[in-house]
Amino acid sequence: MIRVRPQTPHPALRPALLGLTALALAGCGQPAALAPPTAVGPPTAVVPPTATPPGPVPPTPAVTATSPGPVEAVREHLRQQALAVNAGTADPARVPGFTATLTPAAREWALPLLAANLGDRMPGPYPSGVLGQQAAGPDRVELRLCLQDRGWQVDAATGTPVNTPHFATATAAVVRSDGRWLLDDLTTDGGTCSAADVVVERF
Repeated sequence: MIRVRPQTPHPALRPALLGLTALALAGCGQPAALAPPTAVGPPTAVVPPTATPPGPVPPTPAVTATSPGPVEAVREHLRQQALAVNAGTADPARVPGFTATLTPAAREWALPLLAANLGDRMPGPYPSGVLGQQAAGPDRVELRLCLQDRGWQVDAATGTPVNTPHFATATAAVVRSDGRWLLDDLTTDGGTCSAADVVVERF
């Protein structure tokens, strides 16, 4: 079975909104008629123009559904998960690549699940595909996934699949921390999808 947590309730997601900036162009007036010359008076001191204070810095745009960072973070997590399974260990010191894909909160559930499901071999990361995504804030994205959750692992001794292929939908929560996207949650949600919705990668 795929190494994700059982379904848990998720709050409703709010789509990200992108602000649009309008530019106003000032018109140019016509030149005035020339006035007759007048007597030149004594010179006056030249006053330098007052510097215009800079305007406010525009806010950083919110994460959008087209951002590739969260998708790559989930794929890297699945890849490191498969490598950890093949290494046969859930010791954080021996699977730094796996723990590096997780938030501290995610490590609390991901490492015990990894330890409980060692023994099979993984020919590659679980086949996955993104069905949709929404920004739930400037630093959080929710991905709707299709995953092959069964029939991908093979018996370590014989190399044959341990069960019949099965595909299911899941939800991944990815957050940005110090400029990096990390997996915060990954839960199955009971939906159905098919092999046509996933991409297969083998080691």
